[in-house]
Amino acid sequence: MLGAAGTAGWLLTMQIVGPAPAQPTAEPRPSVAESPAREQIQREGQVIAVSGNSFTTSTPDGQTTTFRITPETAQIASPSVKRHVVVVGVVHDGVAVATAIADQTAVGPNGPPMDYGLPT
Repeated sequence: MLGAAGTAGWLLTMQIVGPAPAQPTAEPRPSVAESPAREQIQREGQVIAVSGNSFTTSTPDGQTTTFRITPETAQIASPSVKRHVVVVGVVHDGVAVATAIADQTAVGPNGPPMDYGLPT
């Protein structure tokens, strides 16, 4: 009997008070902007300018590109003016960064690939 009275009191209280307010739902967080995709580039041409951390190439059709050199840039011979090079890199935030530089006179047209010394 005591249990029935307790249940009846609880039901009466729930009808007077009403249902519990809904818990606020967490608003979705705005997603963090993803970093822009890095565009892969490759240029073959003559070096026309060199500085401490960059160099500029000119292709036979007159297109010039200035590349930043980083400590991670793989190099077969350092770029110097009037050398014919092949450059592989990425454009990040509008800046071309060389990831690999090869001077064709250093390895020849049939030379080893730039990663020949890496373990497999």
